[in-house]
Amino acid sequence: MKQGQEKQGSIVNLSDISRIWSIVRKNWWILVIMLIISFFSAYLYSYKITDIYSSSLQLLLKSNDQYNSSSLITDNYGGFYGNTYKTYIDNSNETRVLRSYDLIEKAIARLNFDVSYFIVGRIRTQEVYSGVPFRINAQTIGTSLYEVPIKFKVLNYNEFELTYTKPGATEESVKKGSFGKEIVDPDFKISVTRLFSKEAEESIKRIEYVVQLHQRNTVISRYMNSLVVTNPEYTNILQLSVNDEIPERAVTFLDTLAQVYIENSLTSRLDVNKNTLFFIERQMEEVSSILSNIEDTMQRYKEDKAILDLQKEGDGYFNKLSRYDADKNSLRLQVEALNDLENYIIADKDPEFLPPSIYVNVTDNFLLKSTSELYDMQIRLNDAMISATPDNFAIRQFKTKILALKKNMLTYIGNSRLATHQKIEDVEVQIQEQIGHIKELPYKQRGLINIQRRLKVNEDMYIFLLQKRANTIISRAGIVPETKVIETARPMGIVSPDKPRIMYTFVAIGLVIGLGIIVIRVMLFSRIETYEQLKAITHLPVVGDVLLYPTATELVVAVEHDPKSPLAESFRTIRTNLQFMATNQGPQVIVITSNGPGEGKTFCSINIAAILAKAGKKVLLLELDLHKPRIQKGFKLEADVGISTIVIGKSTIPESIKSTQVENLDVILSGPLPPNPSEMILNPRMLEIFDFAREHYEYIIVDTPPVGLITDAMVLMKNGDINLFVLNTKFAYRDAVRNAHEIVALNKFNNFGFVLNGVKRRRNKYYYNRYNYNYQYGYSGYGSYGSYGSYGSYGDDPGRRKKKSKDRSS
Repeated sequence: MKQGQEKQGSIVNLSDISRIWSIVRKNWWILVIMLIISFFSAYLYSYKITDIYSSSLQLLLKSNDQYNSSSLITDNYGGFYGNTYKTYIDNSNETRVLRSYDLIEKAIARLNFDVSYFIVGRIRTQEVYSGVPFRINAQTIGTSLYEVPIKFKVLNYNEFELTYTKPGATEESVKKGSFGKEIVDPDFKISVTRLFSKEAEESIKRIEYVVQLHQRNTVISRYMNSLVVTNPEYTNILQLSVNDEIPERAVTFLDTLAQVYIENSLTSRLDVNKNTLFFIERQMEEVSSILSNIEDTMQRYKEDKAILDLQKEGDGYFNKLSRYDADKNSLRLQVEALNDLENYIIADKDPEFLPPSIYVNVTDNFLLKSTSELYDMQIRLNDAMISATPDNFAIRQFKTKILALKKNMLTYIGNSRLATHQKIEDVEVQIQEQIGHIKELPYKQRGLINIQRRLKVNEDMYIFLLQKRANTIISRAGIVPETKVIETARPMGIVSPDKPRIMYTFVAIGLVIGLGIIVIRVMLFSRIETYEQLKAITHLPVVGDVLLYPTATELVVAVEHDPKSPLAESFRTIRTNLQFMATNQGPQVIVITSNGPGEGKTFCSINIAAILAKAGKKVLLLELDLHKPRIQKGFKLEADVGISTIVIGKSTIPESIKSTQVENLDVILSGPLPPNPSEMILNPRMLEIFDFAREHYEYIIVDTPPVGLITDAMVLMKNGDINLFVLNTKFAYRDAVRNAHEIVALNKFNNFGFVLNGVKRRRNKYYYNRYNYNYQYGYSGYGSYGSYGSYGSYGDDPGRRKKKSKDRSS
């Protein structure tokens, strides 16, 4: 009792473990096959899919490698460039510039990305970038041929062939051409350059190439979508990465893009330097012309007035007057520069039209700093407008800042101009004072001094402009890119496909499919192979199981041929359990059927009858499967008389009874096959046969047609005391059990039980080991029949064991 309680309370149920092991043993090959298929499919898929490579390049913004010319250029001019170089760069704007359509278009324009080349292999077609033995130059392409695969075949050293199918066309177009000559066609205008030697002709002719022509917009969009620009935190480094099927092509694109970006960043500064130099040279030409006129005037004046030397008396006055005149001219130039700057701010011109005079004639540090800041902000606004719209919030905010700066500068310019005019008036007063002193000098001397004064002023201006011109040229040499490549483009490896992940995914899918197949097999197609499995799905008694015997089909009466075999022991167990199924005293009619043909019901009918007869019981075996009788063949008897002749009155029941080689076992065969076997089963004389059998025999075994095909068995079961339903492990699916349950429920049969036929021996190893130990019959390797059905057996009760031994000895 305690042992049973321990089994009920145990966490692990041995029957569940046995069932799981049975499922694994029968279906493990499905998982293995699915794993093999998954591995092969994953390998094939990974092999056919194109590898995507990533390439990367790093740029350093504001490298500060430019030449510092502050020691050579004046503070005014050099200060502007110094402020420009040191302006902070908004890295987010630079990121947008690098990913802008125009910049990528400039880079693509320098590359030959409009044509893709492929080599056709046995399994996959692979794209190549370098090493192609020819180069296609597409000048004019019809839109219908873009992205269309064009087969390229080298015919010989001088000729090639193009084959393609236009969208919507059903026939291929074939074009032949010569290397180095244009092919003019309504679809395209191209030329092909040969890059292979005569020696390589034969090997190249065997290779099948495919080319694809791309629209420039398509190529640009592809690289815009693929390009990723990242800015590591707290750095002025931009990392550019792009994915491509060919790493070499990606490296070429990144190098070219970086070169275009660096060149683009120099354009504005070089243009300003060029405009400034042009302005200085134009001013120098004007001053040079003025100097020539003054020198000519002075020469004519001396000749006209016969002047050889100047008097030294008025040198002091004239020197002061010359200095005041120089100051007045300088102030006037400052006023003109302020006017130019004011007009520039009001007109709101582009940065490249900034008047260079502001940097030559204005010494006010605030204006110089504000002008440099305004110029820098306009440059940054233009760069930002490349990748943003005017309605962008950042652009509007930037324009607001520029407008505020312009207002401040205009106010300051107005105040500075008033102050400068006041200075000019003060200097004019000093000049008039000096002129009053000079008027006292002789007229000739005064005229010559005036000419010399004008000559000196313009000479000073020319020297000043000449110095500025030299500084501008030197500054141009110092304009170098603020951006530099700190890590050249290089492949970073394969980024997709993730082949290990693909492998794991395929394996997981294979396992899921395999498990799904196993579940379906278990739920819908799982066969019942053991007594325990059958017992687990039915509430009806399981009378016993019949071992699978190799020669069972040849030895129909197996219990007679080898009474000590495991098979015979199976039928002895069934015989014992049948005795306990009998609910009434007297003769027992046992009706045996099955769900379908081939289940072994006739075999079981013969051997159950034989095992009962060997126990000393008088047994009559009725062959009532009139559709396909087989008992006569098993006993090697002639069916000249039998059921059919009894029913039609051609023979009596005693005349139709035939003896068999098994003692106490008689049989009534089917007789000649009737044309209407089902109607004979319903004949009233069938009841006479059953009544006669009950009077003269202890057991009447009835072999019937399969109940799943013909209803004869259900009619005969109404006459049975015990009804047995034979299942064969080859066909024992759950549907057959459900069918038996429905038959019992609809017809309300009593004493209905199952017999499982074709059970493999290794399932019963425990029983036969015990059998060998207790009875020393010499059987081993077979399972136990210790408990069958709800009626039990002799496995646990000593009294039952004695009766079982007695039955076996018989």
